[in-house]
Amino acid sequence: MVREGYPATTVEEYLDAVPPEQGAALRLVRDRLLQVVPGAEEVISYQVPTIRYRGTGLVALSVAKSHCSLHLMSPPLATSLAGVLDEGKLSGATLQFDAAAPLSAATVRLVAERRMAEVDARLG
Repeated sequence: MVREGYPATTVEEYLDAVPPEQGAALRLVRDRLLQVVPGAEEVISYQVPTIRYRGTGLVALSVAKSHCSLHLMSPPLATSLAGVLDEGKLSGATLQFDAAAPLSAATVRLVAERRMAEVDARLG
């Protein structure tokens, strides 16, 4: 999951280093995630901002030249969301979106809830 190269030791450093429009979009999606993920932790993992839940990487955020990404970290989740989402574009286990159209609170909630259910099922 190594990206363009925005070396950072904290999520804020990463968000400050990326182009401003993309940083604003990632911040909005990150904030929406933090609202729905209980006990969420923010860390840098594989050089990108990652939200952890119950000590497990839940989703990650990154930028590319032409889009922003929400990494689902679960191919089965991506498969289950194909045809369900009305925004963004799935590419493998990544939901790509334009910085000018950040993912809605409803989409972020859907992804987070389904991903947390996977983690909960695995950890018991």
